[in-house]
Amino acid sequence: MASFVIHHISGEVFLNELENKGVVLSDTEKKQFLLGNLIVDSSRIKKQIPENLSLEDQKEFKKRLRAEAQEEKRSTHFRAEDDYKLCIQAPNISSFIEKYKELITKNYTVLGYLYHLYVDKMFFNDLFNDTFVCLDKDGNETKYIANLVYMQIKKSGEIYPFEDFWSHDSCVSIYHDYTVMNKLLLEKYGTCFEKEKLLENYDIFFVNPGIEEVDYQNIINVVSKTDTFIKESYQVEDSSLNVFDKSRVENFIEQVARGFISSYSEVIPKKLDIKVNKKC
Repeated sequence: MASFVIHHISGEVFLNELENKGVVLSDTEKKQFLLGNLIVDSSRIKKQIPENLSLEDQKEFKKRLRAEAQEEKRSTHFRAEDDYKLCIQAPNISSFIEKYKELITKNYTVLGYLYHLYVDKMFFNDLFNDTFVCLDKDGNETKYIANLVYMQIKKSGEIYPFEDFWSHDSCVSIYHDYTVMNKLLLEKYGTCFEKEKLLENYDIFFVNPGIEEVDYQNIINVVSKTDTFIKESYQVEDSSLNVFDKSRVENFIEQVARGFISSYSEVIPKKLDIKVNKKC
């Protein structure tokens, strides 16, 4: 799925696209949208690794954490009931709309939640499918996670063990590309992200209207993580992508912002009376 940084930049680009189409939002409404866009990736799972574990036990602990995180995302990211069997598990957006259709047009935090799900869906369906192939033990393509053994990068043809490909600790990890992607997109779009400003009086305007899947009180943690990731991304010296295609990454955000407006125009506000400035 898309990173915290990509989600935030995507949210800002979306708001700019709305302005270009004559839809104006107040500063509070924009912050509601941006925080609703980020809250989807909040987690109730405690991820601190116990001290004094052996390397093997650390590996097993991290594996359990990943499994717990995926189980939690079945709820927060509205994955279909049987999707846990699949290698790529995209959000089921229609399920979210069916459950919260009465809230989407009335609350900007819910519109932000919907936008996050759409970005993740397109990240999986477009970037993932264009970038790598999931293989079984015999090197045949598979869509089922129970059969997954290897990952093949399309642009190079190289094949790596699944565990190495998705490990933060591996030299062939996809997470290297995630960090570089953050840097490339920050360089292209910049960001108006200001942690203190975004959270100012959040307890007054960022109130859960009835979303059951996440705890809105976790927003401080999510915003803090996003702030850390943005700062780390600006410090990255290496701009090479090992897995993803640079042009596809750089074009992704504008494509999803415009695609969302086109696909879900019925839930986007058409006429508001507060004029806003496009600059930060």
